[in-house]
Amino acid sequence: MTKEEKFIQDINEIRETAVMQGGYITEEQIEEVFPAVTEDQKKLLLDYFKENNIGIGSPLDEKDYLGEDEQKLIKIYMDELEGIDEPDADMKRVLVMNAKNGDRNSKEQLMNAYLKAVVDTAKLYTGQGAETSDLIGEGNVALADALSKLDSLDSPEDLDEMVMRMIMNSMEALIDEENAEAAANREALALVMKIMGKAKDMHDELGRKVSVEELADEGEFTYEDIYEAIRLSDNCGDYIIYNKE
Repeated sequence: MTKEEKFIQDINEIRETAVMQGGYITEEQIEEVFPAVTEDQKKLLLDYFKENNIGIGSPLDEKDYLGEDEQKLIKIYMDELEGIDEPDADMKRVLVMNAKNGDRNSKEQLMNAYLKAVVDTAKLYTGQGAETSDLIGEGNVALADALSKLDSLDSPEDLDEMVMRMIMNSMEALIDEENAEAAANREALALVMKIMGKAKDMHDELGRKVSVEELADEGEFTYEDIYEAIRLSDNCGDYIIYNKE
């Protein structure tokens, strides 16, 4: 696995954590995944998560990232689900065991238990290239698929993680299918982080900013990659000398 692939994997891990927590991530959790992150790099990560509807420390107010039409649609879905009781952990365990033994009513209760989570997850992916209603539809299909795989669980307690991961994967696949920009953004962030990290190391070693030429001479990045990173992040100017046009 390359460093870029590992970085993207870590980003996806943090996104999964954020969804499981209800739409937010803490700075401490970011630092756990990226222990060597600099303040500038952390700022990039924080901005990236906020742009992807994920709050820092607490969930964002949905009015800050959902348009009026999306808010109305989400309310319609949530109003329809208002009367559904969500089982606690002990009841969910019983339902999983019964559903694994073929009890259809238990499986239906499990399905209902996650319908609100599908809508909440769709909110976090709204505005990234797919319609909210389509995201919810894909999430519901993934939920049904997850509940067809109960026999693969080592423990009933593993159900939450499996369900949420499959819901997220289905929505991300839909977004990537309809809009390649989401995947490209993750790759671009990985590039900027790597170039900024290298430039900072050279800056600290030399005691001054480094030129684009010096950075390119290290052999890790092309001129094109460096200038793209500079275009994407003004923070690169803290470590790299370049002519602003």
